[in-house]
Amino acid sequence: MQDRTISIKILLAETFRLLLQFLVLVALVGVACLILYLWLGTPKLLAVVFASFFALFFFSAPLASSAVRLKRGLRLFTRAGGKTLLFSFVWGSIVVAMFIATLQLWQGMEATLLNYVAATAVAGIFCAAMAAIPSGR
Repeated sequence: MQDRTISIKILLAETFRLLLQFLVLVALVGVACLILYLWLGTPKLLAVVFASFFALFFFSAPLASSAVRLKRGLRLFTRAGGKTLLFSFVWGSIVVAMFIATLQLWQGMEATLLNYVAATAVAGIFCAAMAAIPSGR
């Protein structure tokens, strides 16, 4: 029996399609924070918008890749299933590295190379574990 595959192009397309839907939520959070800023005058509310952006960016790949795998009827422990897990691992690692870099530049957070390696590894494992759970969205 020949193993069916999922291309990276399809995984990226589904991820960005889901991410566009999530960006509507980020825009709503941004509007709510803007209203609270105008009402309360607290500039720290901008951090909520960035945090929600990165959180939804983080969850988009595992949800999308799990949905693609489920839609195509592929099992987890096949080459195509492993590709979705690897895609989610890399996606989660990159998003967390961008989040840490944003904190480092914007908030002055101290981060070493070991912090990056530990955070990206844990985030990648978490994303791959999420992608292993069947999600029909």
